[in-house]
Amino acid sequence: MAEESLRDTPQQRARKAFEALIAGDEATIDLAHAALLIASEEYPDLNIAQYMAKLDTLAQQVLGVLGLSATQAQAEIAAQIPPEQILEAMNLVLFEQEHFHGNTADYYNPRNSFLNDILDQHTGIPITLSLLYMEVGKRLGMQIDGIGLPWHFVVRYRLPSGIIYIDTFGRGRLLTEQDCRDLVQRNIKGKVKFNPDWLEPVSNKQLLQRLLGNLKHIYITQGDYVRALSISDRILILAPHSAIERRDRGALHLHFKNYARALRDLKAYVELAPQANDIKRIRQQIRDIRQMIALMN
Repeated sequence: MAEESLRDTPQQRARKAFEALIAGDEATIDLAHAALLIASEEYPDLNIAQYMAKLDTLAQQVLGVLGLSATQAQAEIAAQIPPEQILEAMNLVLFEQEHFHGNTADYYNPRNSFLNDILDQHTGIPITLSLLYMEVGKRLGMQIDGIGLPWHFVVRYRLPSGIIYIDTFGRGRLLTEQDCRDLVQRNIKGKVKFNPDWLEPVSNKQLLQRLLGNLKHIYITQGDYVRALSISDRILILAPHSAIERRDRGALHLHFKNYARALRDLKAYVELAPQANDIKRIRQQIRDIRQMIALMN
């Protein structure tokens, strides 16, 4: 699935569609559609409409629990039902009736990062279960935000009485701000001071970038550098000025002996992050690559 193998294939069409989708106003990016386009490069025959319909069906099940019609408009839902009751019904449908849950047995399986697999297997990781929750909520007129805590993704909703946080990996467990702080401190073992910005909603592109970053890490750990390179390409579509991503993609190109592309990415890293801790090592890599190219000519 490296760049060269994507020409005139379903994967290439999915890539182009992904680029087009995220090119417009960020606030209007359809996260479910974007996540399914990411999955489409792994599953070339994926029927995106079928999985979008599954999300619609889940929202309709929530409406049934609330005693509302499947044709009820979002404004009517908000006018008739308190948000606390909608969230309670969402938790009932997703976690009790449909049994969506965190995959603790096989956490680092790449399938946990593909929305179609989440909808088929009803299991996933914090970010994909949060994405599912956000998308079902959106269909019910609920503005549910993604919160990218270190090592754990949750969602939040702003009630009239204050903000509540929801741990979708924990089957809809409700959290306070202090619960979130405690969770972070357990994960980072108190090595870093808590940053209040961690409780701020992530943007649509940031959510997708984190989703892809998880996948890239898994593939690199597994030694699947072809898929890791494909993921890195898509991260840079979302964040073209990411210094770290240019460095990482440069390293992947170097692994495949794509010397010209590796040189381009590593030079960009030096320009974007001239004070980075590893800058001396990267500059040496650049010199080595230039020598290699010279020997080949």
